[in-house]
Amino acid sequence: MTIRRSMLAASLAASLAFAATAMAASAPAPTEASRLASQYSDWAGSRSNADSLIAGLRNGAPITIVTNSPDRSVSIAGFTPASSMSYGGVSSALAAAQHSLARLGIRQPNAEQIQAALIGGEIATASGGTTVMKGSVVARGPAPAKVASR
Repeated sequence: MTIRRSMLAASLAASLAFAATAMAASAPAPTEASRLASQYSDWAGSRSNADSLIAGLRNGAPITIVTNSPDRSVSIAGFTPASSMSYGGVSSALAAAQHSLARLGIRQPNAEQIQAALIGGEIATASGGTTVMKGSVVARGPAPAKVASR
């Protein structure tokens, strides 16, 4: 009987190992959108802002972002990209926007600064001056009006 129990235990162990491997192989990998959102959520001010940026750029759909600053002011910006982009294009556009703001000393941008870095426009810099951003994507429609800030 001990041989039979040993065989049963070995068979059970093999089955469990197979099941664990199958479950690990079938676990969903993070999507490209969620990977990008995780990468840019701190920079964009929140996960919902990052999701909005990625979905809007990917699908050519309206984007709205809202940021809160330490002084409790709120910055709201919105635009619609001229066309949809691949995930690689979305990643490149966000990286270019992040880099262009970082060169100006802006590491935690507000919504207006993110919008300007993406579609162009004038922004206030960290030093108190203003600068015109070229933008890394094209927006649909006329140039955006001054965005709300309170």
